[in-house]
Amino acid sequence: MAFPWFTSSKPAPLSEKRDPADDAAGDARQAAMRARLLPGQASPRTGSPADDDGSVAWQELARHLGDEVASALHAAAGQLDRLNQLEPTLVRSIAPIAEAVQRARQAALATQHVMRLHDNPPPQQRELINLADMARAVLMARQEMLATQGVAVRPALAGARIHADASLSYTLLDELLLWASGIAKDIALTVDSSSRSGRARLKITAWCQPRQLAESAWHGTRWYLWHQVVRAMGARTRLEVQPDHIKVTVAFASVSNAQLGTREDHAPPSSVSAAVQGCRVLVIAHAPELRAQAVHALAGYGALLQTADNLTQAEREIAQHLPDAVVYDDSALTDAEAAWLRERLLKQSGTPAAFIAIHSGESEADFRASTVGAVSTGHVSAAAISQSLGPALVFELCKVM
Repeated sequence: MAFPWFTSSKPAPLSEKRDPADDAAGDARQAAMRARLLPGQASPRTGSPADDDGSVAWQELARHLGDEVASALHAAAGQLDRLNQLEPTLVRSIAPIAEAVQRARQAALATQHVMRLHDNPPPQQRELINLADMARAVLMARQEMLATQGVAVRPALAGARIHADASLSYTLLDELLLWASGIAKDIALTVDSSSRSGRARLKITAWCQPRQLAESAWHGTRWYLWHQVVRAMGARTRLEVQPDHIKVTVAFASVSNAQLGTREDHAPPSSVSAAVQGCRVLVIAHAPELRAQAVHALAGYGALLQTADNLTQAEREIAQHLPDAVVYDDSALTDAEAAWLRERLLKQSGTPAAFIAIHSGESEADFRASTVGAVSTGHVSAAAISQSLGPALVFELCKVM
């Protein structure tokens, strides 16, 4: 059965066993979120949080609620992490508490994201994107989390191009994956093109028993978040609920001839990049969107890509495979940490690794190189990753190979 974008009527319940308290909390949350996402609602107020009659504007209330809850739960999660480190014997006993806190925190963060998309949509920089490459980047970034949760993802990724904003595309794939992993341990992720219209399609299937799920498990804040992202991208969705699975299909707008005529930024000249093929590249960045952009930009170069979001994860990746090059966000590594990592790789492999720093400063040039003694570092602007990261990688690797 198919569902429209959002409806004012509540979906039919999928579970017959309900806790009254859960029902009340879920109804209140969904009513608030449905009010926000229904088309035709008044635009957010930019002045006082109170309406003319003295009542509180629901946009302001929801925004502050999301901020408060996320902040409190972030602090609670930090305390639990520290307790785990100080008293390892407590890990098993407090694991359910930590998981519950983390779920609540993620719901609050998703609410904040919905508010930002609704109140202040980010400017979109549309480009030609291979949706399969973007899906691989998301799966790579989330592989550790999925393994920890015992979630198996079966990808079937065929080349399909869309003309969209890279950050929103990544967010959509990431949020759909997180949503599906919250309700099922077996997930199928498919990217293909319609044989009739040629439109790119994204399908995610969560193999579960829908009637045994609490409605809040699959129809919560992440549900509304990825719907909001789909709407911002101008795509369309279809939901199918069967006895043994829930399936979401996202159909994207057709790519025009003019858009197809534009060069895909990550496609490098093969004669120049031949030496890069087979090299191992480690991408270190806190933001998953930035990691995805970097992976997408390097997808056509034939390099073997690894990702990490901090130095600790980078050390784990290095313990398994020594990289030939490191691409890092300057907010993820300090200069001292980058120098330490460079020295460690040199000692372990006996040959220097190429290093490229990504900078977020608006005044940054698209690409430049700096040399201190015999040490060279490439510098790429975050705004120019798709155009400049690939050539920078070739440039720096050729120096050390």
